[in-house]
Amino acid sequence: MAIQHLPYEINEAQDRFAFYENFWKKKAMELLLQHTKADGKTLLDYGCGRGETLQIARAAGFTAQGTDVDPECVRIASKFGPAIPLNLENPLGQFGPKSFDVVACFHVLEHVDEPKKVLQTLAAISREYVLLAVPNLRNLHRLFHRNIDISAINEGHLQSWDHWHLRNLAERHCGLKLVDWGFDATIFPLLSNVSQKMLGTKSTIWLETNPFRKMFPFHGVSVLGLFKTTNTK
Repeated sequence: MAIQHLPYEINEAQDRFAFYENFWKKKAMELLLQHTKADGKTLLDYGCGRGETLQIARAAGFTAQGTDVDPECVRIASKFGPAIPLNLENPLGQFGPKSFDVVACFHVLEHVDEPKKVLQTLAAISREYVLLAVPNLRNLHRLFHRNIDISAINEGHLQSWDHWHLRNLAERHCGLKLVDWGFDATIFPLLSNVSQKMLGTKSTIWLETNPFRKMFPFHGVSVLGLFKTTNTK
């Protein structure tokens, strides 16, 4: 079976799910800037993909660098800022302890064999903050579906979290402390589908990022959290 891969191109105007791939990055940056100023601080995007986070972070004033295991992602991301291949065997040795003020890691942990080890490494690389986004296990689809059908799940997802379990992993096992949660968009089954068919993509995005999100903030697309390294005062 071929494992689904990060698409090298997306069309946000035609696909609201493609829109959300960058929306959670923008909401994550908003969350970070609520708690710290950029002021040229350094940021590592771990698993930078196409590089949109580099673009967003650099526009906000961070000195941002990306890294990824996929050479094509490194090439594409380099259009937005410095990006280098990731030494998957020893990322801490590659970058060094406390080498970046912020480490961002968006929708990566669900793909790795050892998320605890990876998150511990990110905490060791960071001087101040680790900014995380992972797919949200607690979404509204599961309130209505009783058939356990894996066809809608990315084959490359090895695990998932809700807010409780991500905080448990980060705080009890990885040397991090929760600062705050961020929220992206909440997809409301049936209503979202009807809206998409009758009103179109723009109206559905508005519903999912405004009233639906406000009604069910912890049922969003992503579990989005800002964590601080525990050795930072």
